[in-house]
Amino acid sequence: MEINNIQVCNVCLRSSDESAGAVFIKAMKNGEDIHVCTGCIPHIIHGSGDVVKSNAQVAAEVQK
Repeated sequence: MEINNIQVCNVCLRSSDESAGAVFIKAMKNGEDIHVCTGCIPHIIHGSGDVVKSNAQVAAEVQK
């Protein structure tokens, strides 16, 4: 997900402002735009989309 031009991984919650060298891929799940860092892509490719959190879940976790 993207919050104020900062990408947050919808799997591990890594953010682009704390990991300057991280690469994020924009994807779709259930009709919503999500962002996944390259470190988490194998979990999706070799596992399933069940590890991907919705943007609402990510927003709730980030605000804690």
